[in-house]
Amino acid sequence: MAVFQFEPGFQRGILRLMQVDSAFCMRAIQHVNVSFFTVESLGWVFRVFQQYWKDYQQPCGDIALRGALRYVPETKAVLYYTEVEQIIALGRVADAEYVRAQLSDFCRRNLFAIAHQESARLFNDQKTVEAYDTMAKAQDEIRKIDFTDNSRQWFFEELVARQRQRFINRHEQHAFATGIGELDSMASGGVQAGEVWAVLAYAKRCKTTWLCNQGFRAVRMHGATVLHVVLEGQKGAIPAKYDTLFSDELYSLVKIGEIDSQRYAAMQAEYLEHRKRLVVRVWNDWDVTIEKIVGEIDELRVSHDFSPELLILDYVDLLRSRYRVDSETQHQVEGSRDLKRLVNDRELACWTAWQAQRPKPNANTQQHVLTSASVADAYAKVRIVDSYGSLNATDEEMQKSEMRVYWEAAREGLIGKCWTISNDLSRSRMVTEVIAAETEPTTMV
Repeated sequence: MAVFQFEPGFQRGILRLMQVDSAFCMRAIQHVNVSFFTVESLGWVFRVFQQYWKDYQQPCGDIALRGALRYVPETKAVLYYTEVEQIIALGRVADAEYVRAQLSDFCRRNLFAIAHQESARLFNDQKTVEAYDTMAKAQDEIRKIDFTDNSRQWFFEELVARQRQRFINRHEQHAFATGIGELDSMASGGVQAGEVWAVLAYAKRCKTTWLCNQGFRAVRMHGATVLHVVLEGQKGAIPAKYDTLFSDELYSLVKIGEIDSQRYAAMQAEYLEHRKRLVVRVWNDWDVTIEKIVGEIDELRVSHDFSPELLILDYVDLLRSRYRVDSETQHQVEGSRDLKRLVNDRELACWTAWQAQRPKPNANTQQHVLTSASVADAYAKVRIVDSYGSLNATDEEMQKSEMRVYWEAAREGLIGKCWTISNDLSRSRMVTEVIAAETEPTTMV
């Protein structure tokens, strides 16, 4: 059997998935060998899982795994305890789909290599029929190896696993707050894993600034890892906005490097604390599909040990379909569906933005509120996301550093509420203060 080729962090991901996904655990017991694990303590954990499945036909939970530490030799107790806690701390395994796909590929190649070696030996011994049978049986086994399909459920048999997953979700899942307290309360805390939230606005009405504020809050308030993907824009613009938010310096000064020395020192200290929590990726290729974003996430995971909890896509209207389509509408619908699939599969929280239809002649001077009916190009995008609202401001309101945020819906329910917030573009800062709220905005478009 070949030696496992992945680093210990990947192996821990396999073991944690065996705890939280009963279907994955059943397949791993069948196809994974203890020799795949290059760290002795990880191999021990796998053997514990094997025995637990044999005894109870279900994954080994945290309590049972910790209980097994009682039988570890004293000289190895601290090392094994540390390893067990690292596995448990992985929670829901943010890169679960990557682990499943890579493990499937490795097991198939491993099985093929073994069968090929045995078949060649038989063939050289003039046992051609046995050689062909060996490869045929291996091919049948290879077709059965698939850790990626977790959509089929044996409903009655998986009750225990469902309850365990619900318990894990209840205690580990958290939401990323928008910064508008009343909206967060109405929407169970904000955007959660597996959800896409979208904000609608006219051009030059602060969509990118809003998204940067959401990334800033996720890092500073939640200590979350954030991947901010930009599909159109200058490479330095987004980092400048984030530097402005973290330093609370004027954006005009940040852009030319003139940050107050005390602010700069405080910013440096905070950045040390937040290392490896924010990645900004800019593409101006005009042909970016979801596959490119998936590739970026996987590259960050493998090469840099970075797994995002919040994905910011600036913005989804520019995402292209993976397939050849005939219209801009189809591009936007297919791109939105791909984004939703990614967010579901990787259990990411996601913020993005939509462009509004061409504004009416008096849109910059007359107060009104944008609704989903004003989404440009493809209204079907509205049905794909989990929550959506709009940013609204007349020229006068922009000069007063104010913005009206109208939130239309969250998940299955309507919200239909509008808040006036401060919008200090000199420091790229939004959602710092709710100035006023109205339940029924008077004019909508």
